[in-house]
Amino acid sequence: MKATNVESLFTLMDEAIALLQKEAELSYIEALAETLENLSFGGKAQQVEGLPSEDTIEKLNRFYKDMNLEVLDKEVIRKGIQLAFIKATKEDKLQMNHQMTPDTIAYLIAYFISDIKKDKQATLHITDLAAGTGNLLNIVISHLANRGNTITADAVENDDLLISLAANSAFLQGLSEKIHYTHSDSLQELLIEPADIMVSDLPIGYYPVDERARNFKTSFSEGHSFTHFLIIEQNVKYLKESGWGIFVVPSTLFETDESSVLLGWLNENAYLQAFLSLPSDLFYKDGLKKSIIIVQKKGPNAFQAEQVLLGDIPNIKNAQKMRDFLDIFHNWSLKML
Repeated sequence: MKATNVESLFTLMDEAIALLQKEAELSYIEALAETLENLSFGGKAQQVEGLPSEDTIEKLNRFYKDMNLEVLDKEVIRKGIQLAFIKATKEDKLQMNHQMTPDTIAYLIAYFISDIKKDKQATLHITDLAAGTGNLLNIVISHLANRGNTITADAVENDDLLISLAANSAFLQGLSEKIHYTHSDSLQELLIEPADIMVSDLPIGYYPVDERARNFKTSFSEGHSFTHFLIIEQNVKYLKESGWGIFVVPSTLFETDESSVLLGWLNENAYLQAFLSLPSDLFYKDGLKKSIIIVQKKGPNAFQAEQVLLGDIPNIKNAQKMRDFLDIFHNWSLKML
């Protein structure tokens, strides 16, 4: 992948977004969503209630043509969209739960899955109940499909802009036929298939709908419950027996006063197989530090690992330490067969 191709694509995309922003008085992320929709719609700008003007439509269509998406590598397209979303994050000051899962984390999760699920010919159904822009799910799907697996997927997202970004981004990367999108609060009853693998960069905070939270064993008896506790429970509910869940969580997940609620529920329904701290340099504040947990739903082919895999994931720039860590993970995964 040539960085110049990514930069060229982003520059054209950014100019098209700026044009839409100015004429239709949109935020950056709104204009980005409309841009991806136009690109998915045959590279033609759409006019609604007279906006944008015919002159602007002509300029936009010229930008879309110059992007030349039909000949670009799909990874270049993904990276170009990613740069545009990163700009949206900064310009629109998006909340933490709406930010994109970094590539480093997404590729680590993809590697973990490929090491746990070693059969390269297997058909796998993968679900993300907090899909956001789809970056995590798209990377996981591409990684597994490229090694030979047949992949189907479900993506659930409550935010209408984010699910539009996810769906159109996947379309432009040639992944949309593999993914079924559901625009919904993921803590409602869902019409989705049981999954072999659940992945998610969990939203953090309190869930405001107490009445719905009471349907979950991980809810609190008083006050708002933790969204991330509830979604872990919901993920396991929609896993097949013996299925695996790999989640990005706050590093303090089991250090709060309320953690006993989650641990008690986990002990009854799933096995906590790994807790791995992500490198500190991925987070600009210590309080925002995250980890990856790996859980396995109880079932006929599931058992508690002799030793829960605990440790720190090294900085990806340290090639030797990363190789050593991946060797440790691989040797651990062999014992889970």
